[in-house]
Amino acid sequence: MGLVAVSALIEMPFGIGGFLYGCFGQLLGVLGIHHILNLLEINMLAQFHWDYLNPIGTCGNIAEAGVVLAVAIKTASNKMKQIAYPSALSAASVITEPAVFGVSLRLVRPFVCSMIAGGIGGFFASLLHLKATGMGLTGIPGTLFT
Repeated sequence: MGLVAVSALIEMPFGIGGFLYGCFGQLLGVLGIHHILNLLEINMLAQFHWDYLNPIGTCGNIAEAGVVLAVAIKTASNKMKQIAYPSALSAASVITEPAVFGVSLRLVRPFVCSMIAGGIGGFFASLLHLKATGMGLTGIPGTLFT
């Protein structure tokens, strides 16, 4: 049932579902329920030999990395710079928790910007029908080496 609902969301016409998942996928991580999607991804890989959630979710991760890097560059606070630069690097490698909890949620506006940017990336990923053929490392390293 969950696979059908997520499939219906992602397969909405004109990339709307990808936009919605790209926007609100970050909230799943904040709430700690993002790992439940692994079950859906494994099921998709077993049934169809591809997974379309992973590329859309990766857009949200890269958006978070970009937003936190922008905060690191623009802020005057040395303490925030010390948190934001390494957090941007780890977010580009798909470990977004330091970026989200250490920078974005503290300032709120960067988190909203990352949700919007993730939605735009998810829109294009959905429009282009991007699919992953396996699970594992995502983000920039996963994109370069798969």
